[in-house]
Amino acid sequence: MTIAALAQGAQARVRAVRTERAARTPAERTAPSDVLALSMPLFVELFMQIMIGNINQFMLAPLGTQPVAAVGNALQILNIVTIALSAMGTASTVLVTRVLGGSGVDRSRSVSEIATLALVVNAVLAGLMTAVLFAFWPQFFSLLNIDPALHGMASSFLLVVGSTTMLQGVFFAFTALLRAHARTGDVMKASLAMNAVNIAASAALIGGVGALPALGVEGAAAANVVARVVGLLVARGLVRRNTDVRMSVSYLRPFPWSTLKRMLGVGVPSSGEQMNYDLAQIVILSFINVLGTTVVTVKVYCSMIAGIAYLYSIALSQATQIVLGYLFGAGKFDAVARRVWAADLIAIVLTTCVSVLIYVNSDAVLGLFTADPLVHELGRQVMLVEVFLGVGRALNIVMVKALIAVGDVKTPVTVNVLSSWVFAVGGGYLLGIGLGWGIVGMWLAMCVDEWLRAGFLLITFARGGWRRRALAMREASAAEKPKEPNVQSVPVLMALAADDDGALADGVVDAVSEVARQLW
Repeated sequence: MTIAALAQGAQARVRAVRTERAARTPAERTAPSDVLALSMPLFVELFMQIMIGNINQFMLAPLGTQPVAAVGNALQILNIVTIALSAMGTASTVLVTRVLGGSGVDRSRSVSEIATLALVVNAVLAGLMTAVLFAFWPQFFSLLNIDPALHGMASSFLLVVGSTTMLQGVFFAFTALLRAHARTGDVMKASLAMNAVNIAASAALIGGVGALPALGVEGAAAANVVARVVGLLVARGLVRRNTDVRMSVSYLRPFPWSTLKRMLGVGVPSSGEQMNYDLAQIVILSFINVLGTTVVTVKVYCSMIAGIAYLYSIALSQATQIVLGYLFGAGKFDAVARRVWAADLIAIVLTTCVSVLIYVNSDAVLGLFTADPLVHELGRQVMLVEVFLGVGRALNIVMVKALIAVGDVKTPVTVNVLSSWVFAVGGGYLLGIGLGWGIVGMWLAMCVDEWLRAGFLLITFARGGWRRRALAMREASAAEKPKEPNVQSVPVLMALAADDDGALADGVVDAVSEVARQLW
C-alpha cells in the first residue's frame, strides 16, 4: 500500500469521525475523546484571553518598569470584575448543560429562558461594577499601597477599560451559551478575533504609527476597548447562527424567580470562590508593593508566565464541567467520577512538565520582557517554587469546576476562604514581611495553601457526598410525580360483562372512584 493510499485512508477516517460527532447532540458528547475535543478550542481561547492582557504588558515593557507595574495593578482590580461576570456565565453553562442532558420535553424554551436571564443579570451586574470602579478607584489604590507615581497611568487604564465592563458581561453570557452547546470552537473564534484586533491596535496605539501618536498606557487601554467590541459582535453572530437559542423579554414575563434562584445558587458561590482567591491575591500584592516597583514587576511577570503552566488545566476543567453537566443531568454518576479522576491526572502531568520547562528556561523567558539582573534572580527563585505550586493549583482548578458541576458549590467556597486567608495571606505576610523572605516567602505560603485546598477537595469528592445528595434528589423528584390511576382496563371490564354477576358494576364504580380520588 502506497503512502498516498494510507494518507487517503486516514483522511477518510477523520472525515467519518467528524461526521459522526457532528450528528450527535451536545448531550451525547460525553466520551473521553469528546472532552479532549472540547478542551483544545478552550485552551486556544484561554491563551488568547491571557494574551490580551499580556500583549499590553509585553509592548509596554520597553517603556520601563513603571507602565508594567501600573497596568499590572489595574488588571488585578479588573480581575475581580471579570470573575464576577464569568461566574454568572459559569452558572448559565451548568444549568443549560443539565437541561440538555436531561429528558425534559420543553428544553428549547428552558434554555432560552436561562440565556435571557443570564444576559440581563450580567448587564445589570456590569453596570453596578462600573459605577463602583469610577466611584472608589482612589480607595482601591490606597488599599493596594500602589506607589503614587503609578496612580496616573494605573487610573487611566482602569477607568478606560472599566467603562466597557457591560460589553464584557454580555460577551461572557454569549460564550457561556456556546460552551453549553459544545461549541467551544466558536468560543475560540471569538477570542481569536478579539486578540487579533488587540494586537494590531496595541501595536499602533502604544508606540504610535504613521500619523497616530504614541499613547503608551492609554493606547493599551483603547486597544482593549476596541477588541472587546469586536469580540462581542463575533460572539453574538455565532450564537444566532449555531444555536437555536432566542433571547426575548417574553421569557421574563412572568419573571422566572425560580431560575434566578438556581442561577444565583451556582453563580454566587462559584464567583465567591474565585473572587475570594483574587481578593487574597490583591492583599498579597499590597504586601509586595511595599517591597518596591522592581519586586512588583517580578510578581507581574512571574504570575503571567506561571499562568501558562496551568492554562490547559483551566481548559480541561471547563470541558470536563460541560461533560459532567450532561452526565449528571442523565444520572450517570459512575461516569462522572471517572471523568474527574482522568482530568486530575492529565492536569498534574501537563502542569508539572510545563512548569519544569519554564523553570529550566526562566532566564530566556524573563529575557523576553527585561534584562534587569535583579528581576532575573528573583524570577528564577519564584519559578522554582512555582513548579510545586502549579500542581496544587491545577488540581484545585479541576476539582472546583467538578464539584460545582455536581451541585456542591459550598465546599469550594468554604475551603478557599479558610485556607487562602490563613495560609496564603497570613503565611505570606509572616514569611515575606515578618521573616524577610520577600516575594519568595509569599510564593511558598501560596504553595502551602494550594496543596492543602487540593487535598481537601479531592477527599470531599472521593467520599461521594455529591452522589448521595443527587440520588436523594432524584428519588424525591420521582416520588412527587403523579402516578397513573389504577383503573380497570377495557378488556377486564369486557370479561366481567361476560360473567355478569354484579362484578361489572363493582368494577365500574371502583374505576370511577379511583379516577375521582386521583384528580382530587
